[in-house]
Amino acid sequence: MEIQRQNGTLCVRGLRDLSAASTQVFREEIGAALAPDLKRIEIDLSQIGFVDSAGVGALVAVYRTANEKNLNGGVTLRLMNPRPAVQQMFELTRLHHVFQIVPADNSPK
Repeated sequence: MEIQRQNGTLCVRGLRDLSAASTQVFREEIGAALAPDLKRIEIDLSQIGFVDSAGVGALVAVYRTANEKNLNGGVTLRLMNPRPAVQQMFELTRLHHVFQIVPADNSPK
């Protein structure tokens, strides 16, 4: 997993797993990179074929923690390039109303 921060955006790439086996490290590493001036978190999901309930919980926890630390009034979490099954899971759980889903064609949903 690669984490970069630039101009108020935290970008997470190279994520290969977002399940119970990996969520502790995911939460710790992203949590350490959060800053009060953060405006947006973009997480590239293009290499992930499955997200379990622990992965969903980790995304929600990162979103909540980022917004608690933010001084500017809100952090947007963008899930970039999810595979169809992963995108469908966010729609079924109604989390597409909480997170911004950006499909591979880059048109926000």
